[in-house]
Amino acid sequence: MAWRYLRARKAEGFVSVIAGFSFLGIMLGVATLIIVMSVMNGFREELVNRILGLNGHLNVYSQSGPLQNYMSLVDRLEKVKGVESVRPMIEGQVLISVNGAANGAMVRAMDREDFATKPLISNSIVQGQLTNFKDQQVAIGSELSQRLGLKIGDSMTLLAPKGKASPFGTIPRSRTYTIGLIFDVGMFEYNSGFIFMDLKSAQQFFRLPNAVNSIEVMAESAEGADKIKEDLLQAIDGAAGIYDWRESNSSFLNALAVERNVMFLILTLIILVAAFNIISSMIMLVKDKGKDIAILRTMGATQSNMLKIFTLTGSIIGLSGTVVGALLGIAFALNIESIRQFLQGLTGTDLFAGEIYFLSKLPAVVDWQEITIIVGMAFFLSILATIYPAWRASRLDPGGQTLSVLHNINVEVKAGEIVALVGPSGSGKSTFLQTVGLLDKPTSGQITIGGQPIDNSDDKARTLMRRQYIGFVYQFHYLLPEFTALENVVIPQMISGVKRRDAEEKAKALLTSLKMEHRLEHRPARLSGGEQQRVAMARALANNPKLLLADEPTGNLDPETSEIVFEHLIHLVRETGVGAIIATHNMQIAERMDRILELKNGLGSNQLQRHLLLE
Repeated sequence: MAWRYLRARKAEGFVSVIAGFSFLGIMLGVATLIIVMSVMNGFREELVNRILGLNGHLNVYSQSGPLQNYMSLVDRLEKVKGVESVRPMIEGQVLISVNGAANGAMVRAMDREDFATKPLISNSIVQGQLTNFKDQQVAIGSELSQRLGLKIGDSMTLLAPKGKASPFGTIPRSRTYTIGLIFDVGMFEYNSGFIFMDLKSAQQFFRLPNAVNSIEVMAESAEGADKIKEDLLQAIDGAAGIYDWRESNSSFLNALAVERNVMFLILTLIILVAAFNIISSMIMLVKDKGKDIAILRTMGATQSNMLKIFTLTGSIIGLSGTVVGALLGIAFALNIESIRQFLQGLTGTDLFAGEIYFLSKLPAVVDWQEITIIVGMAFFLSILATIYPAWRASRLDPGGQTLSVLHNINVEVKAGEIVALVGPSGSGKSTFLQTVGLLDKPTSGQITIGGQPIDNSDDKARTLMRRQYIGFVYQFHYLLPEFTALENVVIPQMISGVKRRDAEEKAKALLTSLKMEHRLEHRPARLSGGEQQRVAMARALANNPKLLLADEPTGNLDPETSEIVFEHLIHLVRETGVGAIIATHNMQIAERMDRILELKNGLGSNQLQRHLLLE
């Protein structure tokens, strides 16, 4: 039923449009959140991997100048449990001079053998060969080579800020080196501003004979670097300080974390707004389906049943939007670089500038645990948004306000007996049937069904009694418009707990007995008035009620059709042995029934005691 209500007809087109926008809002919100979080995860993982591929997990440094006798420190550090490798290094700032052009850079020097142990460097060489890398040669990034117009074999002059004092001032140290390698590590910062050279060459250039200014330590894992930090400090016995990769990149990592959390919050609010759009669509749906709710309640649907139907209706919107959004977001995230290149080629603009984002391509890492959280959150918000409209639908009262209509009526209807209820308009016939049908509650007196007094029962008990003992046929058919003739007869049985297959067999038998076997799959809009009433009669008798209540069942039909429908009704009542009360203005029809009860201004013609007994 929930699914049918979402497949609105033209009359409910606006409801369908709002539901569609709710679906799109949740879908796009979930997809966007997954894409953004995946890109943020990719940024962090890619940058951290590249940072750790070029830098150590920990760095040992001296606070009072170069590290002299550094090999003894290296030996002590290598003996610490959890240390994978130790590399002495020299780092220093320089100014590059090429053909009158100048550019600042950072020199990082280590033993030539250590370059091969850094896959990010050794696997990123785009020009030259690492095996041919010699003294007095340097490796520069691809961006720097393009900026200065350098290639393999060209020369460049490096100037160090600390020079030699002379009568004319400080003379910067300078030396010319040959370009031996060009690398591209995928990070703009390193490609445009880093120079790698052999450790001995750097010691000569920076005038640090037999000394270095830092020692790089690689732990067995980056996450375990902080665990061995104390052991390293004890090993060097205060000879130097140590900082790990998190401390050296704390500002960068904190900025990523803050940006990620803020984006998550903003996009979650978008999903929240989209989820609460379901409220408006569901409220409109409840208002539009007011008649359907009343019909279902007369069939014996409880408030809990109505709550489930409309909660499920809203949940379908939320769940489908969440699932489609998740699939769209995952597919987009997994192919985001290809999509970027396509859009970039289509628009002719740079959509991901490396100098801004420090990466040459757009990364994305799909975190399945995070996606599970996003999907769960979106679905929870969708269900939360359906609670109020669904509760409102469950509280709709098919009865109405308290009115003083019926007085001094005592009627007993036996199995197989047909009682005609007649009287002028406004005499209380419909109210009488609604009261007997447990839709209205009498202010006094007693209603007894099967020997059980039920006038003071709560709504659930009255609903269950109505489901078990009573069938309704109205002047207007009140069939559920979204369902076929067969389904309209199946639904009350399924409400009573009958399996669908069994319910369909019985519904087919009832409709066949009413000459409707050729119209089983047609919806009410495609049936004539007489056919609609025959379906309504089959629906009323689907649960084998003890009492059939019919309120002017042929009042809207022409005389010929009215006679056909009435004959079918009488035949079914006689065949099933059900008791029946049929309200009618037609005295000719009334006289064909077993007894006649006439109402005048809410009073029974026999004016007996205030007791209404139904068996």
